[in-house]
Amino acid sequence: MKLVLKNTTKVLKEANKYLVMQCILNCEPITTEEIVKKTLVSRPTVLEILKELTEEGYILKNGYSESTGGRSAALINVNRDSCYAIGVDFEFPKVRMAVSNMKGGIVQSKEIKFTLNEMPEVIKKKLISEIYLLLDRAEITLDKIVGIGLGLSGLIDKSKGESLRIERIKGWHDVNIQKDLEEVFKVPVYISNDVHLLSLVEKKKYMTLEQNDFIYIGIRSGIGSSIFYHGKMLSGNNGNAGFIGHTTVDANGPMCFCGNRGCLDAFSGELAMNDQYGKICRTMGIDFDEEKYFTVQQFIKKAKEGDKACASILNQAGFYLGVSIANMVKTLEVPSVIIGACQGIEDSILFDTVKTTIDSLMNREMKECFSIHPGKLPEEEYPLGACYYVFEHLFEKPKLSLAID
Repeated sequence: MKLVLKNTTKVLKEANKYLVMQCILNCEPITTEEIVKKTLVSRPTVLEILKELTEEGYILKNGYSESTGGRSAALINVNRDSCYAIGVDFEFPKVRMAVSNMKGGIVQSKEIKFTLNEMPEVIKKKLISEIYLLLDRAEITLDKIVGIGLGLSGLIDKSKGESLRIERIKGWHDVNIQKDLEEVFKVPVYISNDVHLLSLVEKKKYMTLEQNDFIYIGIRSGIGSSIFYHGKMLSGNNGNAGFIGHTTVDANGPMCFCGNRGCLDAFSGELAMNDQYGKICRTMGIDFDEEKYFTVQQFIKKAKEGDKACASILNQAGFYLGVSIANMVKTLEVPSVIIGACQGIEDSILFDTVKTTIDSLMNREMKECFSIHPGKLPEEEYPLGACYYVFEHLFEKPKLSLAID
């Protein structure tokens, strides 16, 4: 038996270039020797790749490391404006998009909102036109864009680039959004779960390096989650790990958008809260605009102003969300939970009820090591996770091939 290597010199070079580029993106400023140590790529190969990346304009030297007795080593950084990424946070009916540079700086952003009865083909056409408008406003040409990232709600298949189902969009089934956008823009398109991408940027920008094991909960139109073990996100077979919005919390509960009863989304998602609020208003004979759509932040504000209906809805949402989080923590034994995608949640009925419910469902040993905190990611940075996701694929090539013969 012998090990057969099916990789050409070109494939190995491309793989090393990807590895070195990702090392610089994640660890800059960094010295050549640190790159060699972290990537385990030979020093001559690293030097050759650094020369190539410099000539292509992706990196530059800026400053020197602290001297340890000898000559200080030059620090290598990414060239901020050498290329850009487009990120789309597709939280239907609200969609946020941004263009960012290689350092994660937002160059231009915008927000659009669809009506709930919009059809898939109209949505896609609108999305494409809005991306073009965004580029025009940013004054950036497509040849400077290295990719488009999409954070999608609902079920996806990352390997095929398909959005399998978004329940709240009528007729949205098996949409190959990756192929559709690549045919128009002629750049790579990458899709991922929307909450996964929110947690990615939350960790990168607002968490310490030591925070490696945590569950991130996204309160959105529906509820999503992301699970981190040892600093690595659990993606799942098709990219849907943490799909808690459709876990059953009450088998006899209200009908969910997915067609089942008692899902978490049917109690705690933003769409469900709006549906509940409309029903309460109609029961009380209060005028209610069917087109009016409140965010969770607006529900919190209204509850603080004395709106008892909003307070009741938030209390119920917090209870069922607390039950779901407690089940995740007990199942996965992850000690820390971040509740994000919901600015202003601290000091609210919703957050207090979540904490109280979790506390009532945990034993003493679990309580001693458990913590829960609101996320820090501001709404204007929601599309940034999709931009980071694009840069994670910069220079990515087919994986090395190993086989036993």
